[in-house]
Amino acid sequence: YQSYWKEFETGFWETEISVGRIKYPRSSIFLNHWLIARTGEEVVAREVFARFKTFADFDARLSMNQLLEQIHSAAGVYRQFVAKSSSTVGAIDRLGLFGYRTGVLESEVIKPFVLHLLDPEESKIPEAQFVKALDVVESWMVRRMLVRATTKNYNQVVSELVALIRKSDRTKVGDTVESYLASQSSGSRYWPDDLELREELEGLLAYRRLGRGRLRMVLEAIEDYQRGWQGEQVGLGGERVARGGYAIEHVMPRKWAMHWPLQDKGITEADRDRLIHTLGNLTLLTGRLNSKVSNGPWLGQYGKREGLEGHDVLLLNRDLLRTAGDQWTDDAIRQRTEDLIQLIVQIWHIPQNHRSGFSAGRASLPRRKVRLSDLIGAGALQVGAPLYPRRKKFADRVATLLPDGQIGLDDQLFSSPSDAAKTITGGAGSVNGWWFFLVDQASKRSLRDVRREYVNAMSMDSEDDEGDDEGEEDEGQ
Repeated sequence: YQSYWKEFETGFWETEISVGRIKYPRSSIFLNHWLIARTGEEVVAREVFARFKTFADFDARLSMNQLLEQIHSAAGVYRQFVAKSSSTVGAIDRLGLFGYRTGVLESEVIKPFVLHLLDPEESKIPEAQFVKALDVVESWMVRRMLVRATTKNYNQVVSELVALIRKSDRTKVGDTVESYLASQSSGSRYWPDDLELREELEGLLAYRRLGRGRLRMVLEAIEDYQRGWQGEQVGLGGERVARGGYAIEHVMPRKWAMHWPLQDKGITEADRDRLIHTLGNLTLLTGRLNSKVSNGPWLGQYGKREGLEGHDVLLLNRDLLRTAGDQWTDDAIRQRTEDLIQLIVQIWHIPQNHRSGFSAGRASLPRRKVRLSDLIGAGALQVGAPLYPRRKKFADRVATLLPDGQIGLDDQLFSSPSDAAKTITGGAGSVNGWWFFLVDQASKRSLRDVRREYVNAMSMDSEDDEGDDEGEEDEGQ
């Protein structure tokens, strides 16, 4: 107990971690992941205790003291991985960067894979093959995120990867993982190729369709790449961009009508409204611009160019300003989108000649309006759950989620989050209730976050995404 178990009763291991809509102590999640790493089986949370008993009694062939010693060693690996992944500034090794990036995508699902690669009871994997394994899995996950492929089978894929590595040559683990993922052909498993990625990103409303953390992570990776962090190469000055803290800014603002008139007669206002949310019109800033600059013209005092020049510590902005010149146009946005796609293809590369078969003509994702009743039916939200206003001045106006998907507030019923939010704020304008209401105050997890996770897991587009941030400024959090 003193040597191998007491540590699990400390704050780090007792911290509750969200897995979907349920929170578990980190120690419970670790034991779940450790079992998957040791067995190569998909072990769901409710089966951990029974599977551990079977493993300890029949599979491990170790005394309990020996088994606890191995669990303790693996816990050290797990804790180190969590610490590295949480680093936001300064130096970070490939494992830590992998942890940060995949954590933005799927915070827990990939950890059994890492535990098995770093298992102290197994032979050490050569560094080049270890890095290749991380590169391959990260590319697979990021590309699937960008084309908005479903995540519903990730647990199964990870357990199969562990089982495959267990019976394969560990000195060739990177090659093994690459071959496995490249061979997958089903919609829930395939590795998107370059053609599909280009087709998807050219017109993708990235600001609307991708979560802020995911979009920020992609832009950070592009900044790192431009600094020279390419493969094993060390970047300029030996420092990567800070992670998770930059604001995402529209270059041509969302409120463009006053200072950014349409110049091409073939472009409609609807076309412009879509174009401004594409990848080429987005950048990172060290601090948020004030609203006057953010919505101002391109040139002049309080102009957008002047504002960006004040935040030009990033190569992402220096390149933008150098190529933009005296105008930032619709064509400039399209060209920058193409340029950024080319960098994304290089950052998260695929095997030479890999073809997924989902390019050119891939059916559009199904689109429908997602309602609170859908999220209740899927188990993403619980009936009776409190809905907390995001703004502190309305902290006493807590609403309640009802069985039919309506929202109860005081003695009133509302059919949509936005109607309830508008009643609370008393404002004349619209209020985005999906953003306004939090389901968890500590993490600031909102109804919008829940909806996005549901949409991603179901591999669909939500009709609500177009107006997802109506009335908000660009987010820096």
